[in-house]
Amino acid sequence: MSSETMPSDVASIRIQGLSKCYQIYAQPRDRLKQFVMPRLRRAAALEPRNYFREFWALRDFSLTVKPGETVGIIGRNGSGKSTLLQLVCGTVTPTAGSIDVEGRVAALLELGAGFNPEFTGRENVGLNAAVLGMDAATMETKFAQIAAFADIGAFIDQPVKTYSSGMLVRLAFAVAIHVEPKVLIVDEALSVGDFAFQNKCVQKLRQMRDDGVTLLFVSHDLNTVQTICDRVVWLEHGQVVMSGNPIEVCQEYQVAMQGNEGTGETGVSSFISQQNTGMARFVDLRIADRPPNADQTFMLGDSIRFAFTLEADVDLDNIVFTISIYRADGDWVIGQTSAEADVVWPAITAGERVDGSLLLKPLCLVPGDYVAAFSACSTDLSLCYALTDLNIRFSVRSAHPTWGRFAHPVQWKQ
Repeated sequence: MSSETMPSDVASIRIQGLSKCYQIYAQPRDRLKQFVMPRLRRAAALEPRNYFREFWALRDFSLTVKPGETVGIIGRNGSGKSTLLQLVCGTVTPTAGSIDVEGRVAALLELGAGFNPEFTGRENVGLNAAVLGMDAATMETKFAQIAAFADIGAFIDQPVKTYSSGMLVRLAFAVAIHVEPKVLIVDEALSVGDFAFQNKCVQKLRQMRDDGVTLLFVSHDLNTVQTICDRVVWLEHGQVVMSGNPIEVCQEYQVAMQGNEGTGETGVSSFISQQNTGMARFVDLRIADRPPNADQTFMLGDSIRFAFTLEADVDLDNIVFTISIYRADGDWVIGQTSAEADVVWPAITAGERVDGSLLLKPLCLVPGDYVAAFSACSTDLSLCYALTDLNIRFSVRSAHPTWGRFAHPVQWKQ
């Protein structure tokens, strides 16, 4: 039965209010104090004290996953992803909350976890299969399939300690998918290995999903997460920041990793933050066609128009305008001048104003948060008449996964 035809109340994984707290000790002797002192203080009718600080790796996390659903878990290091997987696998006990998992669980957590380095690959296959609940007879019938999928040749009969990281993950993945799990948990395993093996793994994961196997997938590879997951959960400090459509969640996460501080308004007001050149000033600078307090988020392929007005403090020769656009992490992505398009404004006298606009069409910046600055210069760019700070803020999103810095307009033919 496919996941689309499953009753709405059927779940492979049901997590309610899950929390995990670790006790962090500043010094080894504090562990002994914690074991002894509270008992002594209670015996003396005193209020006990703790000799540790609490670290909540996961706090009040809830999630329901249906059979055949693939859920991605993303977040920076230390956000609680691995703790969550360990709790689902049962290798770590929760501080609070409940976890209900239906059927056999196969997990690829840390590289080499569950393998005895002194055993051969063949021996480790039998050991892992037994740990996952498969009997020896069934394992014998599946061994040829496992060895073929791992494709490590004669190394299958060599000690695992002689394996490279790629060989190790090949064997571990091959075992996990052939023990007929109902729930498969993968933590960064696909990041090890060549592209041919990664493609083979993705194809197998899709087949398992179609067969009703539930997948929890943790990875920093947002491209893979967006392409194979039905839903994505973004964790930060052990709590859910966002959950839902893989493309939308991954884009917001990627923007946050760039150093997003929020776009808010465009920064346009009666006062425009700019340098004092003594020659000219921008008296208007904005994203045209949208009110300053409106959402300044654009979709990839939209158009965005900037409008500006310059007032001269002294007589100015012909004027060239420039724009600089930076990503939120400080990466300078656009630096262009009107001279490149053979557009030059005429000379003006002190007190005069000139207006102008710049149209980016289509908008080719990939999803992210951006800030822009404008300047006015002499035609040889040697004199800077006026220069704003990074005043204009806007965001870009896309309905599709993207890569790189730009999505250049192209024409595909067949």
